[in-house]
Amino acid sequence: MTPSRRPAVAAVLAVLATLAATGGVAYAGAPEHTKPPQEHTKPASEHTKPAARIFADAVAAMKRAKSFHVTGHLDAGGTKELLNLSMSPSGGGGSVGLPGVTMQIIVMGTSVYIKADEKSWLDLTHSQSTAALVAGRWIKAKRSNPDFRDFVNLTVSTSFIGQVTSGPATFSKLPATKVFDGRPAVVLTDNRGGKLYVADTGPAYFLYLQGSGQGSSGTMTFTDFGRAPMPAAPANAIPL
Repeated sequence: MTPSRRPAVAAVLAVLATLAATGGVAYAGAPEHTKPPQEHTKPASEHTKPAARIFADAVAAMKRAKSFHVTGHLDAGGTKELLNLSMSPSGGGGSVGLPGVTMQIIVMGTSVYIKADEKSWLDLTHSQSTAALVAGRWIKAKRSNPDFRDFVNLTVSTSFIGQVTSGPATFSKLPATKVFDGRPAVVLTDNRGGKLYVADTGPAYFLYLQGSGQGSSGTMTFTDFGRAPMPAAPANAIPL
C-alpha cells in the first residue's frame, strides 16, 4: 500500500515561499550606514542596529534555537491552511490543516510518521480502499524518501526558517520598540504591509510574522524557544 503523492504539505510551503518572495520576511535591501559600534557594558538591544543586521541576527538565532513552536494560518486565494507545529533542527511534529484535510505529522530519527482521518486520506489519495485501510492510523516512511521531503521541511526548524526567509524583500525598522506577548520587540516592516517582530533583547528570535502579497496572506506566532514539546514516536505504525 503506497498512497499516491499529492502536495498537501507542499501547498503550505508554496504559500510560505510566496509570502517570502512578495514581502514576507526575507531582506535583500541595501545595507544601512551607521556609526561604528560602541563599547557597551551589556549587549546592545537589537533596536540599536540597522534593519539588515537585525534580520540577519534573527535568522541566525532561529537556526540556532534548540526548538520552538509555531502556530498560524496561511490564506491563498481564499484557501486557509492552519499550522500547529513544534520543531527542532532534527525534527518535530504537530498538525497541518487544509480544506478537507487534517494531518498529524512527526519527523523523528530516520522516520516520518503521518496520521489522518478517512476523509483526509480519501482527499489525498483518491482511493477509498487506501483511505479505509489507513484511516486514524499512523503510517511510517523513511525520512530519505523524496515523496516525504515536504513533511521533513515543515518540521525541521532550519529548513522551515530557510523556507520562510527565501525570497527578496526590503525591510525598514519602526522607530520605536513594541511589546509582543510581554516581550519588547523590534518591528521590521515592508512596503506590502508585512511585519516581523523580533525579540529586542536576548536571542533575536522571531516572535510574530505577518505576511502578504499577490493574493496571499498569513500570520505566524513563535513561542516555547528551547522547550517546545516534542512528540514521541508512535507505536504500531504501518510501514510503507
